[in-house]
Amino acid sequence: MSGRERRISPRKDCAVPVRFRVLSHATSPEFAASGPRQTVSSHARGISEGEAVNLSERGIYFRSRERLTIGAPLEIYFRLPRELTGRSAEEVRCSARVVHVDAETDSDGLSGIGATVERFEPVAMIRNWHN
Repeated sequence: MSGRERRISPRKDCAVPVRFRVLSHATSPEFAASGPRQTVSSHARGISEGEAVNLSERGIYFRSRERLTIGAPLEIYFRLPRELTGRSAEEVRCSARVVHVDAETDSDGLSGIGATVERFEPVAMIRNWHN
């Protein structure tokens, strides 16, 4: 990020595998405070993989081969490591929205994606996640 730092929550460097789905733009993330939970599978593309480079309470920066667009809503699954939580590692899901996509890819075909996290949720509470 160039210029003045705008992040409210400090980022922690990491190397954490992530799995994610890109939800349709017509479907709001299913973490809405009101209304019933929706099944995502009919409103999402397939499962993609990547690796988180840094995390915070409000954001995630990860690298992936998937080509994403700014504004795309995401459902991201990963394991929060002990080093970041201060307690045992925990599987989580977060709803997020893409806010930055690196224009260039690296030699492995990976590009950087920044997303603002709207909500974290422990995977133990989640239904309807199928590989």
